[in-house]
Amino acid sequence: MEQDLANRLAAIARHESTIRATPLTRLLRRVGKFAWFAAAARKVGPIVDPPLAKVRDGALMAKVYGLPYLIMVTTGAKTGQPRTSPLLYLRDGTDFIVVGTSFGQPRHPGWTANLLAHPRATVTIGGISVDVAAVQLDDSAWQQHFPRFVTLYPGYADYLERRRGLVPRMFRLQPDGPL
Repeated sequence: MEQDLANRLAAIARHESTIRATPLTRLLRRVGKFAWFAAAARKVGPIVDPPLAKVRDGALMAKVYGLPYLIMVTTGAKTGQPRTSPLLYLRDGTDFIVVGTSFGQPRHPGWTANLLAHPRATVTIGGISVDVAAVQLDDSAWQQHFPRFVTLYPGYADYLERRRGLVPRMFRLQPDGPL
């Protein structure tokens, strides 16, 4: 089992090494800071991203957007039903870091409440699935990782400004099982 997890994490690392910025990546990084773009992304994203995320288990999303995407399946906090969320992420060793900005809206996205209620989830990256345990990061870790998110996607800095002081929840997703 330990070797299987190590193999899957190695396969994810190989997938990540193939992600390259595209013209769309550059465009998104330029316009992501604007409120009009966030408003459009909130409306268009739920229509476009889920079907795109299903193609090759999200590998196509990474290729199209040129950014590291994972597909996370959580358990609904209220319903107990599976909920799927495509998210940008950072790597921190074998862990994955995700942040819930709601495109700059002054509210937390539902998936963050799901992780607080049910910290076990599954992430799929480039067609490889890994069970994870979510831990909400404290302020010190948040301060360490948020600038990395801004480097990945500059719109995050503007999202933070529009949230009226509501700090986005950030989670470390730790692969289940010994490594």
